[in-house]
Amino acid sequence: METDIINYAANEIAAYGEIDFRLILTENHETTIVMRNEQTEQLQQAKAISLAINLILDGRDGFYYTNNLDQHELKTFIYQAIENTKILEPDESRTLPNPSLYYKGDGFDLKNFDATLAAMDPSEKIQMTVENHNQAFNSDPRIISTQTRYSDRQHQAYYMNSNGFHGYEESSRCTLSTILAVEGKDGQHPMDGWGETRIFFHDMPHSGIADIALERTLRKIGQKPIKGGIYTMILESPIAGNMLQPVLNVMGGQALQQKMSFLHDKLDQQVLSPLLQLVDDPLIPGTLGACHFDYDGVATQRRTIFDHGILRTYFIDTPYSKKLKMEPTTQGVHHLIMQAGSKNLKELIKEVGEGILVTDFNGGNCDSTTGNFSYGIEGHLIQGGQITQPLSGMNITGNMLQLWQNLVELGNDADPWETDLIPTLVFEGIQFGGV
Repeated sequence: METDIINYAANEIAAYGEIDFRLILTENHETTIVMRNEQTEQLQQAKAISLAINLILDGRDGFYYTNNLDQHELKTFIYQAIENTKILEPDESRTLPNPSLYYKGDGFDLKNFDATLAAMDPSEKIQMTVENHNQAFNSDPRIISTQTRYSDRQHQAYYMNSNGFHGYEESSRCTLSTILAVEGKDGQHPMDGWGETRIFFHDMPHSGIADIALERTLRKIGQKPIKGGIYTMILESPIAGNMLQPVLNVMGGQALQQKMSFLHDKLDQQVLSPLLQLVDDPLIPGTLGACHFDYDGVATQRRTIFDHGILRTYFIDTPYSKKLKMEPTTQGVHHLIMQAGSKNLKELIKEVGEGILVTDFNGGNCDSTTGNFSYGIEGHLIQGGQITQPLSGMNITGNMLQLWQNLVELGNDADPWETDLIPTLVFEGIQFGGV
């Protein structure tokens, strides 16, 4: 990447006087391959270089973005950005972080960047996609539609803040997934799939994805709702993080400052199940989400979020630390790790005996102030410790705090290749709506 671009922008802004700024010069290389029913639907390689400019002028905070990096055009763009910032409403809390919080550039290699991705012969990626697609398309006569998608992203970025921060980050990820639709019962066409993600292309699995996608799809044949009531819920690992997200969403500075958080004033209180131990650790090499600093340049660290259900931190950036009169922490999570249990999914199903395994969500919402939620679900009835009737057309309702207080068991099956390591979870006393 051409660092002279970011230096040129910094000098241009400085020429206008005392203006704080944050600059981020980003270069992304991306590949997308999509096959549907043995036909190539999309084949795309793209490179994008862009500059984000955040100007802070007497409390006025303006954010601007351009991918036109010609010096003459950039000079005009910066002038217009400054003039636009001058007319914004001032907010005295809008400042850059204290330089003492910045990452100093002395971190170890995070081993999260595949430098070969952009230079690879695309035929390797195409061949892997075709092989997986053919495995899926020809695997069962009940299949009526197959889509296989490969994508990768090689990301590099240079950061510069006017009060002393200079940083560089890099990351990569590759994803291969297959979605199937099959002939079901009574005109239904159940659909499901599976995907795998890796940091390095050479770690990508070249087989097995189609088998899992087919198994998951065929299990849905005959879906229907059952009688609503109170059931034990097993929340499958691939979607368990979705139920955690509403909790994380209300831990940010904006939600707290506006009192639109059901975790407001709950710091250092036990609010969730004692089984819940959750940390954010972005400093583990070779993991998705690994990083030495956040968007503001603030150095990351291992941070306990819930300690046996006790809330230990909020996500407070510099502006909201001033509004809330609290110490800044970080903007948000990077690499979540939930302490696992000792049983796999099959063992949990057998142990529960009677309940509902939830494998997917179909819309819904959670009120950030009260924590009340309603989500449509798909899954399977569990009877006698076995998966039986496939379910759809049902929903779960309740309160997010009560739900997490009802957590009674954690699995050991979190996917180590995901950004968030959340295992299968078991909750008691969940209200299901059905027929």
